Amino acid sequence: MAGLSNREIADVFREIELLLRVLGEDEGRAQTYGRVAWQIERMEESAADLAAAGRLVEKKGIGPRIQSSVAELVDRGTCTRLEELHARVPRGLPELLRVPGLGPKRLHTVLGELHVESLEELRAAAEDGRLEALKGFGAKSVEKIREGIAFLERSRGLLRMDDALRLAQETISRLGLADAEVAGPLRRGEPLVDAIAIVAKGSPDGLLLPGAAREGDVWILPRGLLPEIRVRLVVEGERLARALFEETGPADHVERVLARPGRDRSEEEIYASRGLFPVPPERRHACDGETPVDVLEPSAIRGLVHAHTTWSDGRLSVHGLAEAARARGYAYLALSDHSRSAQYANGLTAERREAQKSEVEAWNRANPSFPVLRGTEVDILPDGSLDYPDDVLERLDFVIASVHSAFGQTPEAMTERIVKAVRSPHVDILGHPTGRLLLRRDPYAVDMERVLAAAAESGTAVELNANPWRLDLDPSLHARAQELGIQVPICPDAHSEADLDLVRWGVLAARHGGLRAADVPNTRDARGFLEAVAK
Repeated sequence: MAGLSNREIADVFREIELLLRVLGEDEGRAQTYGRVAWQIERMEESAADLAAAGRLVEKKGIGPRIQSSVAELVDRGTCTRLEELHARVPRGLPELLRVPGLGPKRLHTVLGELHVESLEELRAAAEDGRLEALKGFGAKSVEKIREGIAFLERSRGLLRMDDALRLAQETISRLGLADAEVAGPLRRGEPLVDAIAIVAKGSPDGLLLPGAAREGDVWILPRGLLPEIRVRLVVEGERLARALFEETGPADHVERVLARPGRDRSEEEIYASRGLFPVPPERRHACDGETPVDVLEPSAIRGLVHAHTTWSDGRLSVHGLAEAARARGYAYLALSDHSRSAQYANGLTAERREAQKSEVEAWNRANPSFPVLRGTEVDILPDGSLDYPDDVLERLDFVIASVHSAFGQTPEAMTERIVKAVRSPHVDILGHPTGRLLLRRDPYAVDMERVLAAAAESGTAVELNANPWRLDLDPSLHARAQELGIQVPICPDAHSEADLDLVRWGVLAARHGGLRAADVPNTRDARGFLEAVAK
């Protein structure tokens, strides 16, 4: 496990913290592991390298036991403490922990009183009244848990695209595959992936995969509740191109194209030799190659829009975030720290908003070639009003408006709420319009056709939030946004330097949905962006 990142190590200690809480262990001990996770994730040096050199203990708050655990993680991919805790909990715990409304303390009660060991057993306890009979569990909380169970069952066997890519890359590295390419729904830019396909050079006979099933030149690696991994191995270059094309899919597109005679030395030739225009993987579900396909290129994104600094809940200052964006080759940065009602995110009062203005203006005077735009992510309150008065909003360069509360409103109330905000003369962009968190939370109930119609009528842009947890506006709605002439900025919703790189997932989703550069306002320079989203 050489090269284990600080974040991966921190995730293990967070898991230990969570398991201790579920088991009802000493709260102080659980907090210690959480604190260590927080510290390691934010270290500039490699915790793995420091542990290997015996120097991790030099860091304040980290003792020999933690250093030993990190060294074990690097050497074995796990550690004794984690293994001990896993041995004390049911194998179905990972799914149980994901049930909305069932936190570690409640789960401790459920495990101790009902001895539930799986999602199916938890559902049975919720349906036969045993769960509601427990102390601290009322009818409303049990109903929420029942809804959460149904959501998880619908989500089984799916991965977000970022997790799928990481798993694919880990598989390629572990197997030592040569000239490997990721195919399947991940290459097509699907936000959620039900299988991972890999095409590589090699002989099936030379690959040892314990527990894997073989179908010709394809190895199928079962992953329990996770999507299976298909590894297709081919030897010759021409076969590699065709195998990549076939494994990328979708099947009906592959069948239509290959029904024509042609050559297969490259994917470009697969199309050209059959008299077709090339179709990028992300558009193969919608295009047949009979006409040219116009897709958004990653290099077209010129400005980073929707980013949070230490003024609210971000990790970098205005200066630090601007430098990081400029270092990545972007032309400008558009800030959108949270508004005052977002107390959980250190939202800015009107007075702090003015103080931030001075810092932004100082940057812009010193760096005229890389402007920082002053915006906000203002909360859309339950009645559709905005979290700042008009005189605050009108002094900003742009305004993103988002829902962050009262997700359980009726469809009619939620739709009216968002439509009212979209029609505000001060709102330029609607942020993450359905509020979904992929594999964690369903979209709130809202009539998106009415929302999009209101956005088109009022000239409001609708964000494609590039965070792989969101990818919201969903690609299935991109064509409708195009028809209505709605601008769709691709926004990282960045809270750290690493988050600036989330744009890649937004571009992938945009290509899948068919957005072009003309549809995305931050493909323009700073002035062009502001003109494109202005009311």
